[in-house]
Amino acid sequence: MDYIGNKCPACQKYFHADDDIVVCPECGTPHHRECYEQTGHCANERLHAQGYDYQAEHENESSENVKLCPACGKENDKESFFCKYCGSPLTQNRAQSNTNQQQNPNVGASPFGGQNQQYGNAHFNTVFMDPLGGVPTDTDFGDGVTAGETAKYVKQNTPYFIRVFSNIKNFNRSKFNFAAALFTGGYMLYRKMYKLGALFAALQLAMMIVETYITIAYSSLFESFIQSYSNAMSTQDMLTKLSQFIGGLSFTDLLVIYLPTLLMIARLVMMIVIGLCFNRMYFKHCKKQIVKIKETAGENENPETVLQTKGGVNVALAISLLAAYIVIAYLPNFLVNF
Repeated sequence: MDYIGNKCPACQKYFHADDDIVVCPECGTPHHRECYEQTGHCANERLHAQGYDYQAEHENESSENVKLCPACGKENDKESFFCKYCGSPLTQNRAQSNTNQQQNPNVGASPFGGQNQQYGNAHFNTVFMDPLGGVPTDTDFGDGVTAGETAKYVKQNTPYFIRVFSNIKNFNRSKFNFAAALFTGGYMLYRKMYKLGALFAALQLAMMIVETYITIAYSSLFESFIQSYSNAMSTQDMLTKLSQFIGGLSFTDLLVIYLPTLLMIARLVMMIVIGLCFNRMYFKHCKKQIVKIKETAGENENPETVLQTKGGVNVALAISLLAAYIVIAYLPNFLVNF
C-alpha cells in the first residue's frame, strides 16, 4: 500500500517519499519509525480488540475535490497540475513511490522481531525531478511573485527557467537560450509572448519573403554572377575579373546581389540578440502576467489554477509558424525547378 499523502497517527504529519515507515503487524497502521519507537506501540492499539484494519479503512478513501501531492502529501485543488506548497507535479503517478519502497527495505518493515535498521539511502528516496531546479518554492522573484507561482505559469521545462530566473534575480546573470535563438519569434509565440513574438516573427518572415522574391525575380542576374565568379576562380587574376564584372553592374543590380547576404546577416544578428536577451524578457513577461492574473482572478476562481491554465506553451501556433518558415525557405528551389 502507498502511504504517501496519509498522516502518521502519532505525529499527525504527512508521509513523504523519503520517510522511514513501519507498519503495525496486527492492523497495518503506518508510523514514522521514530514515532513508533517513542510510543513503543501502535497508535491504534486500543482498536485491535475490535478487529481494526487500517488498509480496509483507507483503501477506498479519496476526495473528489482534493488532489494529494505525491512528494509532500499536502492537499491541492483537483484542477491543479503542480503542488502549491512544494511545486512538484501532481500528475506524477505513484510508480516512483513504489520504486522508493522497493529500494528502501525499511519502508513498511515490521518493527518487531529484529534490530532497528538505519534510515534508507536518501539518494534513492528523493523526488526524481525537482520542478523548481532546487530553488525553494517561496523564493521571492520580485513584484510579490514567488518561484512556486512562476513554475506553475511556466509549466514546461521549469527546472531550467526557475534556475535561470533565480540567477537573474540574485546575481543579474542569465544564460544564452539556444531555442530562442534558433526559432526567434516562433519560440516567443510558443511561450505565449504574443506581442513580441508577433513582432519578431513578422520581421523574420518579411526578410525571408524578400530574400525569396529577389532570388526568384532576379534569378538570371544571380546565375550570371555565379558564372562570373566560377570563371574568375579558374584564373590567376580572380580579383580583377570580379571587379570588372561588378563594375559593369548598375546600383540596382549591386543592391540585388548583396541584399540577400545583408538580410541573412541581419537575421543572424537578431537571432544572437534574442538568444542573449530572451530569458530576461521571459522572466519579466512571467512576472507581469502572474501579477495580472492574481489581481484579476474572479471570486470563484482559484489563482493557482488560473496560473496553470493561462501559462504554459502554445504548441499549435508554434508548429503553424514553423511550417510557414519551411514553405518560404524551400519555395525558391521548388519554383526554379518547376
